[in-house]
Amino acid sequence: MRVKYSESIEYKALNRLKAVRGSAVLRKDFDGLGSYRQISRAINKLIEEKKLVKIGAGIYAKAYLSKYSSTPLIKNGTDTTLRAALKRLGIAYEPGSAEKEYNEGKTTQVPVRNIVRLKSRCRRRIGYRNSELIFEKNINAK
Repeated sequence: MRVKYSESIEYKALNRLKAVRGSAVLRKDFDGLGSYRQISRAINKLIEEKKLVKIGAGIYAKAYLSKYSSTPLIKNGTDTTLRAALKRLGIAYEPGSAEKEYNEGKTTQVPVRNIVRLKSRCRRRIGYRNSELIFEKNINAK
């Protein structure tokens, strides 16, 4: 990302993005850089330059460009990042029943979809393109 000044909001946002560990980034990670609108413009510029992708309301993921097309892909994989976003939001969850049975060796069928069972309330939609985090049995909290 090319910026004119090292004191600009865009430059500070890019440095803040690099400082965040993991691939899930929340909007509150950019607090203190400027006003709400300035932060929105900086985030939109990062999305435009394909350094970030939006995966939910106030939730973003670090991205890189695909070698084969100009579409941005999520660093560290989509499934891992979606679960990391839940963890960053402070939402308790456990793997879905299909994944749990596979990990315990009760079945050989590999779970394909990213399904989690929530332990605390979550009314968000978290996903990117075709991959979406699915809450088991549509239960939002236990």
